[in-house]
Amino acid sequence: MEQNPLFSRSRWRLAGWYAGVMGCILGLCGLGVYHVVALANRETIDRGLESVANALHDSIEPVLQQPGHLQRIARELSFELCLTHTDCLPRTARTLPPIPKVSESVSYYMRLVDNAGRPIAFAGKQPERLAITSVSQHWQTLADRQGMQYRQISLPLHSQNHLWGYLQMGRSLSDLDEHLAALRITLLLGWPVAMLLIATSSWWLAGKAMQPVYQSYQQMQQFTADAAHEFRTPLAAMESTIEAAIRLYGQSQELPQSAFESQGFLGVLQRQIARLSQLVGDLLLLTRIDRQELTGEPVTCCLNDLVSDLVEELAFLAIEAGVTLSMQMLSQEPLYVRGNEEQLYRLISNLMVNAIQSTPPEGKVTVVLDQSEEYALIQVQDTGIGIAPEDLSQIFDRFYRVHKDRSRQTGGSGLGLAIAQAIARTHHGSIQVQSQLNNGSTFTVRLPISSETKECG
Repeated sequence: MEQNPLFSRSRWRLAGWYAGVMGCILGLCGLGVYHVVALANRETIDRGLESVANALHDSIEPVLQQPGHLQRIARELSFELCLTHTDCLPRTARTLPPIPKVSESVSYYMRLVDNAGRPIAFAGKQPERLAITSVSQHWQTLADRQGMQYRQISLPLHSQNHLWGYLQMGRSLSDLDEHLAALRITLLLGWPVAMLLIATSSWWLAGKAMQPVYQSYQQMQQFTADAAHEFRTPLAAMESTIEAAIRLYGQSQELPQSAFESQGFLGVLQRQIARLSQLVGDLLLLTRIDRQELTGEPVTCCLNDLVSDLVEELAFLAIEAGVTLSMQMLSQEPLYVRGNEEQLYRLISNLMVNAIQSTPPEGKVTVVLDQSEEYALIQVQDTGIGIAPEDLSQIFDRFYRVHKDRSRQTGGSGLGLAIAQAIARTHHGSIQVQSQLNNGSTFTVRLPISSETKECG
């Protein structure tokens, strides 16, 4: 299957699509997991912070109803309370349950602010230059000058049914940032490994999926080859018999009118059998190319001689069709390619015959031989009827005929361009087409230039 370009490309595409889709799904799942974990951790932090803040709020608010409430708060809180940044009251006995122990990277702080947001007292490890923000927001995420983020909750404090101020309590998010950074690294490192496993399994699964199709294709190829091979013998016998009958009628001087009519019928049969024989030969050639069973060692071919010979041989066909056939050698030096000379002859011949047949009388067909870097370029240009845009992607398909009426008149089977493309690929080259409807076509063959040379002419 790997030796067949069609199935090899199909397998690569199937594996690529599968791996791409699975990679996108895996990436989306990874992003989903990251956001779910981040959200769950933030909710856990918020619940813990809210629990501690509510406990402190419930302890502070009753004290606000009494005189000297700030000093009383300092005595009843379980941590040091500062009236200003420099003037701190002495540490007092702990009467509240201690704040739950957390890692050293987590910093809690508390501050009391008035209605205008001015600080009244501080407690805990105060972040450097942490902004005093709007006290009306219940939850806030702040950052100090080092960029460390803090999560803060603000709870209103009332004294004698009047709003006294706010309790703001927060904690650093450094532990969350560390956990999320570790999760990001794990996901980023795990994604390429998972993609490698997906790509390997995609290639294997694509091969498994293509195997039945390839087996059917092989059976079809074998049937085509066997049928074409079996057809050749009876066709050759019929052709020789008809030729003998035509010669017999031609040598006889006295024949009834029915004999002359029979001779005409035999001529029709001869042409149809020749057409069928050509079709059988084309099918056998395509089958051998697909199965890489072509015989003969590759040789160095001079494209200058090949193109010149074909222009000379097809000149009569062009004159008969009323078409001007010309040649242009743009390369300053002879061009050589490595391959089967008979197949290269068939490749260029098919393109030139198609160009002549698709060009109306008084039109022009020009064969151009040129060089582009390490490739020889053979261009067959015509001023014919052109090809519609919707047909360009199918003209190299087997048995596909753009102009079916013209193909019937000229005996075309729709295999000429398919054979040309197969031969070009066998020689590690390619064929490209540029065409506009009613404005002619240009077929360009690219073949790798051989370093070996021989004398042209």
